[in-house]
Amino acid sequence: MRASERARRTSSAVVLYVIVLVAFQVFLVTVAVEAFQTDAEALAWATAIVSVVLFAAAAAFLRYLRP
Repeated sequence: MRASERARRTSSAVVLYVIVLVAFQVFLVTVAVEAFQTDAEALAWATAIVSVVLFAAAAAFLRYLRP
């Protein structure tokens, strides 16, 4: 396997991970908003914190893609 083909596969895998992380983050933000509206503050803060961690992971993966 050539180096450019391997780099392309790695880039595709990283993009797929970022898409999955962002989709899960959107779900968590929805749960956090609903929890805030129903006065379940512990659940709301927990999901908000996990969402921030997922954002950091997605940002790290995207930084990996930059040359």
